[in-house]
Amino acid sequence: MERMSQGGSSLSGPVLYRSCHDQFKNLPDFRNPNLVEIPIEDFFMSGLAIFALKIPSLLQFDEEMRRKQVMTNLPNLFYISRPPSDTRMREVIDEYPNEIFRPIYRSLFERAQRAKVLKDFSVWNDTYCLSVDASGCFSSDHVHCKNCLVKKHKDSDKKSFHHQILAGAIVHPEKSQVIPVCPVAIQKQDGMTKNDCEQNAMKRFLVQFREDHPKLKVVLLTDALHSTLPCVELIQKLDMDFILSVKPGSHEKLFEGLDKFESTSQVYHFEDEEEIGDKVKKKIIRHYRYFNGVLLNHQSTKTAVNFLEYWETTQWVDQWGEMQETKKHFSWVTNYSLYESTARNIVKAGRARWKIENETFNTLKNQGYEFEHNFGHGYKNLSSNFAHLMMLAFLVDQLQELKCKVFQTALAKVFGKRSRLWQKLKSIYEHIPIIFSDWIEFLNFFIDPTPWLKSP
Repeated sequence: MERMSQGGSSLSGPVLYRSCHDQFKNLPDFRNPNLVEIPIEDFFMSGLAIFALKIPSLLQFDEEMRRKQVMTNLPNLFYISRPPSDTRMREVIDEYPNEIFRPIYRSLFERAQRAKVLKDFSVWNDTYCLSVDASGCFSSDHVHCKNCLVKKHKDSDKKSFHHQILAGAIVHPEKSQVIPVCPVAIQKQDGMTKNDCEQNAMKRFLVQFREDHPKLKVVLLTDALHSTLPCVELIQKLDMDFILSVKPGSHEKLFEGLDKFESTSQVYHFEDEEEIGDKVKKKIIRHYRYFNGVLLNHQSTKTAVNFLEYWETTQWVDQWGEMQETKKHFSWVTNYSLYESTARNIVKAGRARWKIENETFNTLKNQGYEFEHNFGHGYKNLSSNFAHLMMLAFLVDQLQELKCKVFQTALAKVFGKRSRLWQKLKSIYEHIPIIFSDWIEFLNFFIDPTPWLKSP
């Protein structure tokens, strides 16, 4: 089989890792210049390499990089001239604030735009769904730092400490890939004694996103926690559209107000049905209810939103001839005007919110990235910086999957099983004594090792 070339792809592994390397190279160096032996970029690229190769701990990386072939491959795969020890890596990365990662995310995102990757993510009128949610990335009953969130347990005097991040990604209802943007840490801010919260982090995230992507047309997708008047006003101020989940329990007044209008001509209903399946026939019944111009918060009459409710009922006959049925229910508020012609698309986009959980956090937790593993907590920023490096590695993987033919071929060889691909690549990296010229050749060896095995 002929080796696949890089093909000039601007989103191949070598190009993306080189871009990260060049950005890290520009970081200010706080160390004594007379004592510097390892370039600052080698610390961060070593951290990125851990997550790119899905190595489960810094200690294992430290042990493996001392092997001759691994030491030799690091410069070619990740442009690392001299990898640091695991201890020194933690010490240095801990010192840097999270903000250093913003230009790197922005640079990779702009590469994706130039490669026209975003074109396939447009839902309508060059608009993109930005799904945002929070997840924990560190938890301990003992280890903590000044930035840790503190939880006091009611049943005892015990405290637990944790870190979270608020992450966002460009998603599409019909795509399994996502394009992460720069997350923000949910942690105590400088000079504050009280815990940070997800709502405050959302404010920082939205402002940061708009600064980094001032012209990008997005519709924000969030859970019901952020369906508040202050958040809606900020979204509008930042020139974004929104489809925000709402629930009867958390938005009681909203649903009460809608029920009062139910008998009027302002509340609209419509329904459609679809039959699917070959051997087992299933019928899907979709019911829509919408209302334009309802108050989200009855304490303020300034901001009105449009409300959409959706029920999906799936019916089928089981092997015993019994009728079975499952039901799903969703509800949102949005700034888009609702009609029968638009409601279906709003539902599809609103349901894509779950991709930040399913295609992002679940992937990071269950497909080799070890998101919930403690790679190091540090005293300042280490825990959240490792979360950033992991998300960067995930972003590089997603861009390769979307645009790099060599990566796509390698993934197809394991039938699209990403975790299986990582296992195979990690095994090659650890056990095959071959020096690869770059990441593309590394992937080509996995696709077909025959040319290497035939070499004298």
